[in-house]
Amino acid sequence: MYKSNFILMCLLALSFFTHAQTEMRTNVSTFEVIPLSNGRYNGDDLKGGFWNAHFYYRNAYDSAWKSWSGIAVSNTTDTVTNSYTNEFSSITGSGINGTKTYAVCYLGGTIIPEKRMDLTGFYVTNTTYTYRTIKDGSAFSKKFGGTSGNDKDWYRIKVTNYSAGVKTDSIRFYLADFQNDDNSKDYILNSWKWVDLSSFKSTDSLVIDFESSDVGSFGINTPTYLALDDFNAQSPNNYRYVFKPFNFNKSDFFRNGPVWNGQSDTSGGFLLDGLYFENYYNTNWDAWSGWAVSKSIDTSKTGFESQYTAIPGKSIVANDSAYAVSYGRSVIRMPYAEKGWKVWLKMSYTNSTYPYKSMKYGDAFSKKFGGILGTDPDYFKLYIIGYDANNKAVDTIGNQDDEMLLADFRKDPKYIQNKWTQIESAFNTPIVRMEFQLVSTDNGTFGMNTPDYFCLGNFMFYAESVTKLNSRKVNVYPNPSSNLLTLDVQKLDAYEIVELTGKQIEVNNAPQSKIIDISALSNGVYFLRIKADGEVYSSRFIKN
Repeated sequence: MYKSNFILMCLLALSFFTHAQTEMRTNVSTFEVIPLSNGRYNGDDLKGGFWNAHFYYRNAYDSAWKSWSGIAVSNTTDTVTNSYTNEFSSITGSGINGTKTYAVCYLGGTIIPEKRMDLTGFYVTNTTYTYRTIKDGSAFSKKFGGTSGNDKDWYRIKVTNYSAGVKTDSIRFYLADFQNDDNSKDYILNSWKWVDLSSFKSTDSLVIDFESSDVGSFGINTPTYLALDDFNAQSPNNYRYVFKPFNFNKSDFFRNGPVWNGQSDTSGGFLLDGLYFENYYNTNWDAWSGWAVSKSIDTSKTGFESQYTAIPGKSIVANDSAYAVSYGRSVIRMPYAEKGWKVWLKMSYTNSTYPYKSMKYGDAFSKKFGGILGTDPDYFKLYIIGYDANNKAVDTIGNQDDEMLLADFRKDPKYIQNKWTQIESAFNTPIVRMEFQLVSTDNGTFGMNTPDYFCLGNFMFYAESVTKLNSRKVNVYPNPSSNLLTLDVQKLDAYEIVELTGKQIEVNNAPQSKIIDISALSNGVYFLRIKADGEVYSSRFIKN
């Protein structure tokens, strides 16, 4: 199950890539699980702030004036209106990677970790109101650059660190800067950028203040707003991937038992090896969706009690007893990159015990697959949909050419998957997130009747930011191939073939032809580094 027409980044750089720091953290604020009213939370509950992922965000609300300050949360999308009535919209129209929810800071803000810790940083951009005001001016604020465009205007935040109640350090980050003598280098931030806090140590509180060159009798004229997202995520500068199984067997998951489903912290998900796995836990209903992590091996139970157990009864990875469980809409989010990422993945999937037994025997809500006579053409399958930086679905893994079936009664042999099945595939278009969706032939008034679960194991992932990809690539054909590869170059000087793990398989420093014999290779995916026409190129091919 492969997708062709996908060329990975220059293999020359592969030897310099390092895997993202191995970690599992739930103390990343994405703000996606904060309850909103009319598209926002602005503190009108008079609680003085809110918790998200082990951080407290202070907020002050004045009931008499119905005004607020501090940090709020929003999912509004107006990128046009230049007015204080549009104070909750980011200029990007969303959070990072097209997510719905983000935070908004007004006048200034304070963030307090649950316990003292070293922070990584956070993403920022302008709100629509501030961006449009700086760009066009208003009755209260000047247009940056002035009439001539030469005024040395600027707008920035000051972030101050406190440790043990004492100010220890501060940094400044520009949201607009017109100070360069070359006016073409003037800018107003209109995309998400990383604010690096790695120089701060042992933080027990963080304070955000605003500074501007446009100041009047009553202080700053520039609207003092900031949109922020993914607080304490991993620095985008640290993301370099090689194929390596994601280790779900982290002690952080299993402090309270063999299953993590978000109940322990209701943080909205977890960061694992640089990717963010979204989770939604509803404390009112004691229910979850998205991703859970499990070590359960008991396949004897039925119904909801069996939702966390893979039907094979164990992980596919011998030294890793844990695996991920998906329920409902499940999302894996890439690190933020303005143009997205080129992605190649390898993974194994199987049924959880709950849908397996439901399909095999039927239950009060779901039919027995195949029906009474066993002839109904039922199926249950998985799709992975890739979304680009414009929040559009651009590619799908799991179409007819690479179906990921968890049950299939359309033709013989009819089966319900009870083993781990491995796939290797790629997204042909740069993406920022993957959404996993299940489809069944058993549907009713309220949607799918088949329990909406599957299990994910042996997840391996390779990606590189589109903005950092080496443009020197070369086509090889046919791809996939079982015997011969032809290289689309004028003169081939040398080549080497490398496994996904980085192991060198073959080197030829004096090839006699542009055709390479790969018949002796084992089936799989390989990198190809080529010296030709005075350049170094790279490509990827599949041996089948």
